[in-house]
Amino acid sequence: MAKTVKVIWRKLGRERAWGQATTDPAAPMIEIDPRLGAKRQLEVICHEQLHISLPGLPESEVDRIGKDLGKILWGQNYRRVLLDKNTHPPKIS
Repeated sequence: MAKTVKVIWRKLGRERAWGQATTDPAAPMIEIDPRLGAKRQLEVICHEQLHISLPGLPESEVDRIGKDLGKILWGQNYRRVLLDKNTHPPKIS
């Protein structure tokens, strides 16, 4: 069974990156710069998850597929929704 990927939002200016992936199977992690726009965040999350899911894939393919996934999800109106700590998301039936 695959471990859950931990997502951390932190400024990545020193790393000169929009996102980073740690591909350690015991503790997979994605770091995303929160200063990115919403659409770019979606693309970068897809990109970094590809590094974790398919670690042997060349960077050019990861980049292309990540952008394609982000574009199709964005086109289907997938967006990040921020909720207060004590708010429960609505149940979708």
